[in-house]
Amino acid sequence: MENHESLVEVLRLADRILIASHVNPDGDSIGTLIGLGLGLESLGKEVIMVNNDKTPSMYSYLDGASRILRPEQVEEVPDTVVLVDCTDVERVGPGLAERLKKAAVLVNIDHHLSNSRFGHYNLVDEEAAATAEIVAKLLGPLKIKLNQSIATALYTGIVMDTGSFRYSNTTAATHRLAAYFLEQGVDLDQVRDNLFETRPLAMLRLMGEALQTLKTSPDGQLAWVEITQEMLDRTGARDEHCEELINYPRSVAGVKIGILFREISPGKVKVGFRSKCGVDVNKLAGQFGGGGH
Repeated sequence: MENHESLVEVLRLADRILIASHVNPDGDSIGTLIGLGLGLESLGKEVIMVNNDKTPSMYSYLDGASRILRPEQVEEVPDTVVLVDCTDVERVGPGLAERLKKAAVLVNIDHHLSNSRFGHYNLVDEEAAATAEIVAKLLGPLKIKLNQSIATALYTGIVMDTGSFRYSNTTAATHRLAAYFLEQGVDLDQVRDNLFETRPLAMLRLMGEALQTLKTSPDGQLAWVEITQEMLDRTGARDEHCEELINYPRSVAGVKIGILFREISPGKVKVGFRSKCGVDVNKLAGQFGGGGH
């Protein structure tokens, strides 16, 4: 991690701060965005939280979720901008990225191996299970008092990026931090119900269609599913309903890498990898200009 003390001082001195996270936001990007935003607000700062896309409904239980703006709602970008859970500036979306690049102070907080260190201040820890872990460690130096709302947002980020503490990025420190959040009043029933036990009918219909496309390689070590725009239109599902589907090919016995092919526009397909048994899919994604954890 770089410039830790200087970064803390920059955030302490700023009166207005814009915080943004990546397009098609997941639990870590939304949880970190809200957790840091609410924390800085508790210090009396004016905070603008923004994301290129609509917040997935499964995260609407988080305090502050309804206050996340879309780029067109941001009239003026303040001098200090913080990007969370983004490997590069472009991850916030092309239109917003161009505006944020002009910020006098650009802060980069992330945990991805492929992070490009694009900020004036870079707080990047590839060993962290989630960006929420990194933000949690900032609370003390910033003298932010942890409350239930902040704890719930950051706990959500950790839960989602560790696959409910099942992925290999989960450490003893991750569990200790999660326990600390629970001690601050996180409502585990609320989190569980919203994240794992409530699903839109459209998502279940999409899951049924996607699983019909399930295929495996001859050696049984690869499995994949496909999602087309036609399937999304037919089921009424949205992009946010696609992310979990990669877990199903990965769960097939003997499979080491699960793959999700998702059509995002005519002739353009997004490919996601998820592995087990110690396979480094970040290197595989890197061969095609991608990357991740």
